[in-house]
Amino acid sequence: MGSEQKKIGLALGGGSARGFAHIGVLQVLAAEQIPVDLVVGTSMGAVIGAFYCAGIDLFMLEKMSCQMQRSFWIDWKFPRMGLVGGEKLEQLMSLLTKRKTFAQLEKKFAVVATDLRCGEKVVLQEGSVARAVRASAAIPGVFHPVVEGDKVLVDGGVVERVPAPTARDMGADFVIAVDVGIYLGGVKPHHLLDVITQSLDIMQRDLARYTLDAADVVVQPQLKEVSPGHFHKAEVAIQKGREAAQEALPQIKALLGNERLYEEAT
Repeated sequence: MGSEQKKIGLALGGGSARGFAHIGVLQVLAAEQIPVDLVVGTSMGAVIGAFYCAGIDLFMLEKMSCQMQRSFWIDWKFPRMGLVGGEKLEQLMSLLTKRKTFAQLEKKFAVVATDLRCGEKVVLQEGSVARAVRASAAIPGVFHPVVEGDKVLVDGGVVERVPAPTARDMGADFVIAVDVGIYLGGVKPHHLLDVITQSLDIMQRDLARYTLDAADVVVQPQLKEVSPGHFHKAEVAIQKGREAAQEALPQIKALLGNERLYEEAT
């Protein structure tokens, strides 16, 4: 894109297993050659965003997601501040992103975390990508917080479940947000992760409206059938992501075309 063209940002929200839908959305955007200049991720959005910005093939990522066992990234340790240590997740991210730093990624990328000490949003965009993603995905009560200096970092979804405002702050003129949803209508929790994430969802309902107001287009896959702990339903979530992205394409293309924000493929 030319230097005078406006920047397009992608904001990938949190949602645990529902976040696999981001893969389907990214596949559609790539197939339609929608350019993305920067990506911001929260929690599971940070995980998928890191893979995308590291250049991992999206269809290989889909296959891997559908086959991955929890034992690959869950290290049950029952530490004092969480049930899961988080080291295995960081190691997996480090391996799959080839130990890249933010500066080495193919696209500008940042992740959102929450500092428990001051209750404020922390935007991570320097140093180890794997370490930052681990912090952004550290669901309170499930994962042990990540301590960085005087900061105690947990899941970014506590303060910004869909990081559209951060994408704006990073210079995006046009923001496509992917919201994998809050489903509270009679959804019964079946797992500890469900209990904690649904509790967070209840607290985030009003905050979610604010964060989505910062987006130009909101892609919302319908994922009521996928609970936060349903990591075995990656295939379902990815397909729902593709469907939602296809539905949003006319709006995206109309806005991009009218604003002259993207170039046709040559």
